Amino acid sequence: MEKRTIRKGDSSGNGRIVKFQMPSGLEIISLPTENPYGGEWDLGPTWNYVVMSERPFLVDTGRWCQGRNLLAMVEDADLNPSDLEFVLITHSHEDHDGGLAEVIEATNLKVRAHLTYDLLRKAYPDQSPGGHKKNFPAKCWHCFMPESFYAKNCLGYHDFLRKAQIETIPDEGSVLEQNANIRVLHLPGHSPDCLAVLIGEEAIIVGDILLPDITPWPTSLEMFKLVGPVLRPYYDDGAKLFGLKRYIQSLWKLLGISERMPGIRVFPAHRLYYESKWNCINLGQRINELLDHHIQRCAAILEIVSSGARAVDEIVREHFEESKLKGAGIHLARNEIISHCELLIESGDLIEVKEHVYSGTGSTNFENLIHANPMSSAAAVVPPSTSLPK
Repeated sequence: MEKRTIRKGDSSGNGRIVKFQMPSGLEIISLPTENPYGGEWDLGPTWNYVVMSERPFLVDTGRWCQGRNLLAMVEDADLNPSDLEFVLITHSHEDHDGGLAEVIEATNLKVRAHLTYDLLRKAYPDQSPGGHKKNFPAKCWHCFMPESFYAKNCLGYHDFLRKAQIETIPDEGSVLEQNANIRVLHLPGHSPDCLAVLIGEEAIIVGDILLPDITPWPTSLEMFKLVGPVLRPYYDDGAKLFGLKRYIQSLWKLLGISERMPGIRVFPAHRLYYESKWNCINLGQRINELLDHHIQRCAAILEIVSSGARAVDEIVREHFEESKLKGAGIHLARNEIISHCELLIESGDLIEVKEHVYSGTGSTNFENLIHANPMSSAAAVVPPSTSLPK
């Protein structure tokens, strides 16, 4: 793979425009937009991409108020944003679809996303938790950010989401471009609507499903309890979309791709370039590292509860460094532990003695559950050739 730097950007990767040329000649252009979190949970910028196929398209739009910066980078790459065919959203987290409003206002591009994205972007006042979240989109009902944050960053974002027009992609994925064999895969777990873009046997754009340096945040099954009324007309089982087990099944699906395509190039949504260096990912190696990470965390949780029942917040503070629990970190860490405890309950290694209080059973079946490959054959990795409307 050849790469040509158009703009260097900074040491974290912000603004670093690069054209990557695949062996076939197809180009993928990186357009990283600022995503400032800071502290131990810093992700670096959001890496958005333009895929220069016969029908060029944009993948993700960065966070709220980054749309104009993204469009300026598209122009710096000698492209006319209006010549793009559509925008594909890898998942519904605000640092990936927050820039949509400005992009759509300037270009009127079509937006494509998974079916659950379309369902969860809407407000359902009669089914919401109420209070200040009454008119939030369903995907934000679980949000833990304070009013000072959402009043500044989210109200315009919410208003746009309610009005947006979405072309939906089903669970079995779709073919984005037949000639170039560009396909979209549904790989939930980090978010119920996570998509990856498979570009022939040369490259895969993975969003936040798989990242260098960082272990992606898994959803918890608890989230389905909150948004279930919205999703149940289409999904009666939250485990098809949510939870650590579902995320691990998505990793196994990617592992099947890595076995069939060992030289595939991986384009993540964060830290492709970070701290003045490129982070090249070997797909199979990184997946095995993530599987090992989840095995180690499950083992650590069982060790913590081996002396008696422990509440989730006790486990969080014993397992994580204090520096990672500052600000929003405590909420992220809490979700991580809950998602692992849910898997340990399914494996029979934990019981929930009361809400968010866990006790070990003495067994250690979790490793078998994590290593259980849900794919019956490598052929099941790639979805059928179901084309989206042109």
